Amino acid sequence: MEDFEFTCWRCGETNIVKGRPKGFWTTTHYELPGEWDCWSCGALNTTPDD
Repeated sequence: MEDFEFTCWRCGETNIVKGRPKGFWTTTHYELPGEWDCWSCGALNTTPDD
């Protein structure tokens, strides 16, 4: 598991999103959830493609 930081579009708080490795041997490509809720305001956010 790897931690990624994203900023909430509504309140600007930093959120930590956990990513899983895409393959057993791959440690450079991670799968992230497409949407996540902000821990501070509860707004639904979308994970950017890049």
